[in-house]
Formats: sequence, structure tokens, C-alpha cells
Amino acid sequence: MAISVRRVTAEDLEALRRLQSRPELGLVDTHFAAQQAGTMIFAVALNDGEPVGTALLDFDSEDYAPELRNMYVYPAARRLGAGRALSTFMEKEAWAAGHKAVYLAVDPNNERAVPLYVSLEYHPTGEHLFVEDPEVTQVEGDQAPSKHYAVYKKSLTAR
Repeated sequence: MAISVRRVTAEDLEALRRLQSRPELGLVDTHFAAQQAGTMIFAVALNDGEPVGTALLDFDSEDYAPELRNMYVYPAARRLGAGRALSTFMEKEAWAAGHKAVYLAVDPNNERAVPLYVSLEYHPTGEHLFVEDPEVTQVEGDQAPSKHYAVYKKSLTAR
């Protein structure tokens, strides 16, 4: 039972469509099309061949590129290392594409993600992004989402 990560293929789309949190947005197909166009990497984490999470590496991010976005591990698969594996995969992809750092923006109220990112050596930059209508909600339960996401950066040069 080991987590593996790779780029999403056309064969993955049907399963990922069933698992997406907001199917009305068609994000799986939008992200796959962007990967096909070369502006994004759409990765899937697998456990015994079954999808357990996804993430994006956006090379066309308006403010911070490349940007690790929408990293999500399905609730039943949490605490198995999928988030760490997705991040490591994306960092290697960014490095291979010639980038020296990876950015991400996270809702500061996301009590699961912030400690993970800090443990992965992402550091707050002090910058914030205004987010009016996020593609996916970053907080769960009663927690109110923030309208300003904190920007974090990880240097890839200290390898």
C-alpha cells in the first residue's frame, strides 16, 4: 500500500469526475485541457491504483508562478502521505521546468493544510491574495472561509 503520483491521463478522467467536489464547474476537464495545452500539470495520487488525491501546478498563475493549487486528498485517504507525495512530485516537475521556487496560496483558516505546508518547508511571504469565489472551499465544518489567502513560497535551490 504505497502512494504513487503521476500526471493525470485521459483514462483517469471518468473516475476523477465522479470524485470532484463541484461537478457543476467541470474542473477535471478544464484542468486536463490546460495540462494538454502545457500551461498546467494535473497530478493524481494513487493508492493501489485508486485515486486518493489531486493537485495542480499552474505555470500561468497571474501573480505567482509556478503555483501549487487545489491540492486535495480525499477524506478517506488522509494521513497516508498523499499530500506530501503530491507536493514532492510537483516540486520535481517545477524544478525540471527550470523554476527555482514554488508558490501556493492558502486560506489561513485551513487548519489541515497550513501545518502540512509548513512541514513541507513552505514559508509565508507576507503577501495575500483576495479571493472572492474560490474554485474549491479550503475550510471544512463551521469554519468561515477567509477572503484573503496567505501566499507561501518554497525554494527549490536547497536540494
